[in-house]
Amino acid sequence: MDVALRILSRRRVSSGEMEALLLRKGYTGDEVGNCLDRLKDWGYLDDRSLARDIVSSMVKACPVGKARAMFELERRRFQKELAREVVEEVYNGLVEEELAKVAAERYFGDKKERSLKDCHRLARWLLRRGFEPETVHSIVSSFGQMCDE
Repeated sequence: MDVALRILSRRRVSSGEMEALLLRKGYTGDEVGNCLDRLKDWGYLDDRSLARDIVSSMVKACPVGKARAMFELERRRFQKELAREVVEEVYNGLVEEELAKVAAERYFGDKKERSLKDCHRLARWLLRRGFEPETVHSIVSSFGQMCDE
């Protein structure tokens, strides 16, 4: 239990991350299960709240698409169903094209002149950020460039 509390004193982690960390430290499955149950009872592990905070901050800092948000939650060992629910909840009412446009504007910053090469880089960057290919094409086209992806 002390190890788990020390981990939580540094940063919030998902139940899956905590389980992996404790197993790596050599604790048995039963010990880890009991510890996770106690931490959840005490309110120290709340996967839904943590996942919502992670996705919300990703969208606010520099928007990402749903695919990237899902990837990040899975990477942090959230259950897939919970991750899917949280992503749908956070993205409810948000338009992916508007998010991609904000991300593209942040990508270019103050740069006024954009070459064809810059346009291709933007397209690849937006795809890596989890936006759908149709959205990326629309955004790249809206910047006045004719780019073939």
